[in-house]
Amino acid sequence: MKNNDITQLLKRYREGTLGDSELAELNRLTHRDEVMGIASQRAACIIRRRRTIVFTMAGLLLAGVTVWTLLPLHRSSAPMMAEAAIPEDVILPEPAVEQLAPTTTVIVQTSTPVKVTSRKAVQRPVATTATYQVVDEEPVVVCNNQCEADSVINDIWKFLTV
Repeated sequence: MKNNDITQLLKRYREGTLGDSELAELNRLTHRDEVMGIASQRAACIIRRRRTIVFTMAGLLLAGVTVWTLLPLHRSSAPMMAEAAIPEDVILPEPAVEQLAPTTTVIVQTSTPVKVTSRKAVQRPVATTATYQVVDEEPVVVCNNQCEADSVINDIWKFLTV
């Protein structure tokens, strides 16, 4: 009998001839308040999840943009150069160079340690002679990371064929 009552009430609801007391009876029989409460809870949960996803994505995007702007890789226009620090206590001998004509003889004086019976090493100057030929050509270009690949390859080819 309950199905029959619901069917008649729904038919009258579609036709628009349902009164207030009959509408309240239809709502009670179909458990409308419980169904609407559960549906509202589910909708609120879905909305909360979507907001959380949107705010999380916005936060990740903001963090990514912040990291990207703080990285110095894309900002520096000057080439990166390596720098070597020589300790102050090391004394390097200066080579003596004599330059003559296009064929040059260079005399280089260096000091080499000689073993002595005592614990201290004695420095004795040694003279070595080397012959170099001076070639007048265009200078070799050393490029940093801003050179084009073709020019670097051409420079390497010129260097290797000389």
